[in-house]
Amino acid sequence: MIGRRPRGVLVLVAGAFLITLAALVRLYIYPSGLVLPAEQDRITKLTTESGSYFDTATLRTHRGVPLETAVARYGDTVRSTPDVAVWTEFVSLATRDGRRIDYHERRAAFDRRTGQAVNCCENYVDENGNPAPRGLVFRWPFGAGPVAYQVYDPLVRRPVAARFEGIETLYGVRVNRYAQRLVNERLVQRAMELPGTVLGLGGRETFPVNAYLEGTRTFWVEPESGMVIGIRENLVKTLRTDDGAGRLVALAADMRTSTGDERWNAGEARQFLRWAMLVNRVIPLSCAVLGVLLLFAGLRLQSRASAAPAPAPGAGAAAPEPRSADG
Repeated sequence: MIGRRPRGVLVLVAGAFLITLAALVRLYIYPSGLVLPAEQDRITKLTTESGSYFDTATLRTHRGVPLETAVARYGDTVRSTPDVAVWTEFVSLATRDGRRIDYHERRAAFDRRTGQAVNCCENYVDENGNPAPRGLVFRWPFGAGPVAYQVYDPLVRRPVAARFEGIETLYGVRVNRYAQRLVNERLVQRAMELPGTVLGLGGRETFPVNAYLEGTRTFWVEPESGMVIGIRENLVKTLRTDDGAGRLVALAADMRTSTGDERWNAGEARQFLRWAMLVNRVIPLSCAVLGVLLLFAGLRLQSRASAAPAPAPGAGAAAPEPRSADG
């Protein structure tokens, strides 16, 4: 039968173990799980019911056209490491009936904890085989805050500040809203030549033009996971001559991720939040509270065991049988 003192020691050990376990889960297991995935196989879409674009083949502008941008991302698990993930992205802008208007692709490596671009692993953006990207490339960092983040833009080939603008709720998920402002940004792409008639210059002469981008790109980000729930791109792309005298609108569209994609992203964010709540709060707090209670209980048992009177010498020994008078 276990005495009070050994029982108190066991309770104290159990309490100390639970408190240590709480600290281990909170300070080691939870942070070690905050790693962006190397695996990726996902296609999301941005749509608008009324966009405008210039068809370079027919030299005509089409207005009020439903447009769709498909963004396909695939992870390269072979080149990825425990610290760096490598994703390839294909972006295709087309009319709803499948006529392609624009296309871009890139391969980017990024830190799996911060989301920051890493210059390695055969990165490229379109025809540029050595873009040396900087800033965030695909995801916000875990624990994204109300601050501005530099987000790499593959069209202008540099990071552009995405400034915090407020907190909203999107499909039941609390999100931070960030916005990139693009003002007269020259796109890095080959110059083309267009006739003066479509540039407002008249005549049959052709003129070299470059592409410029203006507008706002908005991100809705679940802050704890860094997951992007939704994107809105309200952008205008123009083609201009070097002196600015000739110009035309090549693309004008206010596009946003589809409702289905935003709901799916919100569901993924809720799964992460449930895991974070369990590992970062419920388990550590429960273990810590139970551990403290066991420590108090063990100390009380130890105190009672120390305060109990010691047995008298010989106590518990059998009394000798009385001897008869006859001896």
